[in-house]
Amino acid sequence: MIKLRLFLMLLFFSAHSSSADSPSLSLDASGDQQGQFIQQKHLKVLSQPFVTKGNYHYQQNIGLVWNTKLPLVSELKITSEGVSERQPDGNFKTLTNNAQFSELLLALFSGQQQSLQQQFTLTQQENTLTLIPKVQQISQIFERITLLLSEQGIQKITLYEPQGNYTTILLSQNSLADTQD
Repeated sequence: MIKLRLFLMLLFFSAHSSSADSPSLSLDASGDQQGQFIQQKHLKVLSQPFVTKGNYHYQQNIGLVWNTKLPLVSELKITSEGVSERQPDGNFKTLTNNAQFSELLLALFSGQQQSLQQQFTLTQQENTLTLIPKVQQISQIFERITLLLSEQGIQKITLYEPQGNYTTILLSQNSLADTQD
């Protein structure tokens, strides 16, 4: 179950295309981002995608909190130290200390282009950024990642796996003022 949750969380992040020498990401590097997500995991063996829904909150100095509300409730916290999950007692339990994947996820949300360029070849066509892994450890999990970008940041992430499965994550962002009533 832990591997499944970590796998689903990792699927949440990815995908960009680029053709420029230094692609410009429309990622919000201001420090705070939050909103809702719909994640659709498409498996070759299933006729319908496995869908999860929830919300997320990213703060540059804290990390990313990924709250799944449907069909199961879970809360993941991604920091530079790794990934942890909130337990029934309220404490967080470490799922992985793999800093490479944590740093990748945090780089996507912070817009750290230099960090992404170390691990991926970036190509951009209009508002789509594609990331092709340079690192074998990542390429074993993702064939490529594409990001649909807007002025507000990432709208859609698609993670393509070598086995033909893929995950699409739709993000809608809220302004912090919208949620601080």
